[in-house]
Amino acid sequence: MVRDWPTAEKALNLDIYTNPNDHIAYANRAFVMARKSNWDRALQDAIKSIRIQPSLAGHISEGISLCGKKQVQAARISFDLASMYTNGDVKTDRFLFLIKAIALFNANEHQEAILRIGELATCPDVDPVACRIVEAYLRVQLGNMALDGARHNEAVEHFTAAVNASAFFYKMPIHSMYEEFVVLFGWDLKSLWQRANQQQCRALFQSGSFGAAIEAYQSIMDNIDENMKADLHTWFTALKVEMLPMEMVQS
Repeated sequence: MVRDWPTAEKALNLDIYTNPNDHIAYANRAFVMARKSNWDRALQDAIKSIRIQPSLAGHISEGISLCGKKQVQAARISFDLASMYTNGDVKTDRFLFLIKAIALFNANEHQEAILRIGELATCPDVDPVACRIVEAYLRVQLGNMALDGARHNEAVEHFTAAVNASAFFYKMPIHSMYEEFVVLFGWDLKSLWQRANQQQCRALFQSGSFGAAIEAYQSIMDNIDENMKADLHTWFTALKVEMLPMEMVQS
């Protein structure tokens, strides 16, 4: 699937018009509808795909669609059925586990999703980078929610966990290596490491841990490319003005 959604939708519409029994085209169109948050259409296409021929893609698209509609119990069944079509491939099983965790997180089952990722990370033959990417991304989202709720210490915990997880991949081209997360969920992986670190810095300021915030900023500066340092310095200067008393900014 491509990431040009209008083009993809038109192409899939044509595929389905040409071959009304193309179960993969229905599943892929369900993914497109899910990306548009058109959950009713996504679920309709997923069900159509499964009725034509049950498949891994069909049941995954159904699980994601049901999570979008907050029908969590039904979604769990769909993901369990999807596991019947992995052909016993360990890599596919682990990937399905991650997709299920992300979909449950998006259905506001935050604690369960984080626990699932932690459990998977301890399994043999797991892709540790994929686990860390998902952990970091979900932790950043939880941190943002905590910041929005003025729960600053909780935000620090989530962002710190994201920073620690992202240390495993921050020099890797994860945006292209793990394009499935980009395609299925629209994740911005290119900026994940920097976003986690900057949000940790902001949360530390808001929790009153000024010294730790400055140390976090210095750590980012030590690890980013030279051509990014000017923009980061400008961001940090503005953040200090926003967060610190004027006499501390000027000192």
